[in-house]
Amino acid sequence: MIILYDRIKKTFFHREEPITTYAFAKDSFLLSSKASNQCYTFSISPRMRNRPAIPLVGIVSSKEGRNKYKGNFELFRSIQQDVEQSGGICFVFSPQDVLGDSIEGIMYNHDLHKWVRCLFPVPNVIYNRVPSRHAEQNQSYEKLLRFIKKHGIPFFNPHFFNKWEIYQLLSKNDELKAYLPKTELITDEASLSRFLATHQKVYVKHSLASQGKGIRLIEMDDRGGVLCKSIKKIERFVSISRLHQTYNEWFLGNQWIMQEAVPCKTVHEHRFDFRILVLHTGEDFRLIGIGVRMSQRQEVTTHVPAGGKIISLKEVADAETKKEISRIVQICGEELAKSFGYVGEFSIDLAPREQGGFVLFEINSKPMCFDEIEIETKRRKQLVRTFMTLSAQNSEG
Repeated sequence: MIILYDRIKKTFFHREEPITTYAFAKDSFLLSSKASNQCYTFSISPRMRNRPAIPLVGIVSSKEGRNKYKGNFELFRSIQQDVEQSGGICFVFSPQDVLGDSIEGIMYNHDLHKWVRCLFPVPNVIYNRVPSRHAEQNQSYEKLLRFIKKHGIPFFNPHFFNKWEIYQLLSKNDELKAYLPKTELITDEASLSRFLATHQKVYVKHSLASQGKGIRLIEMDDRGGVLCKSIKKIERFVSISRLHQTYNEWFLGNQWIMQEAVPCKTVHEHRFDFRILVLHTGEDFRLIGIGVRMSQRQEVTTHVPAGGKIISLKEVADAETKKEISRIVQICGEELAKSFGYVGEFSIDLAPREQGGFVLFEINSKPMCFDEIEIETKRRKQLVRTFMTLSAQNSEG
């Protein structure tokens, strides 16, 4: 099916049977028109009979200045291609691009081999890939949220997660509570000293950080000395007070948490954990894939950019492990949905305890790309299927 965009009229048309009108997006439609040199041309698969409209999917990212968009454009192009093959249209925009009841954005044009600017009606679903917390904290983003609420648009995902808020949420669930490491906010020197005396070995993390940024592993020796390990270095302090002087920011603003360092199983004397990708299908939560990361050069984090290594799931997980992980996924998804509304995608960091069972370190919104190609492919395919399902549920055409 050929879709046309008239650059002068700033309107989408179709080039199928004359006089035929197609429902399009949430509450719009496509009239028939002939191509002209003022039109961009896009090709999508024929409209499916069981779909009441041609779906429109928006991917919200961010941009610098007027025209420089930011984000993973390889992913965006792949999603657009899959949406087109499913009979829909997909575009990228920023919160600043919302104009009344329309959105200005960009679409990749395969004929021209470049991204082109178009004006779009209200989309059926919006995929949130705004890349930073800072970009979610301005007037444009608030305006976007009002637009989404006004039109009742399913939104993947509402925002980045706060580690402390997620811990408080999950700890209210009796089943999940058993998986959580003891966690508290750092409020002052005494709170860290007391927590360290109780657990001997603790992680310090910023509530809003991701990918292991800023994480420290703290240990106290018998003489009151403190060992502080980061991804890059090991520091020794004669006391908690000296540590406080060096890392004063930990004790300001209730933004840092301390987390019990639970002893976990190892492979070749290196700790490992599971990176679990979860997507909503439009009806329920589905485990998309499990990646395994093992520490190498340091034991603070298993993240690959920090020197971690990818190992095979077959090395460390059996059928019972996968069954238990699937159960944890469902419960986490249900709890997140209760608190945040529609949550379409998240990842879980989970590790097997040394003494049996699992420890759930954290849940992340807007997961980064997985290194495993098969997981990333499965993710993209399921994303598009979910977009199509939600679009069918959210069409007024």
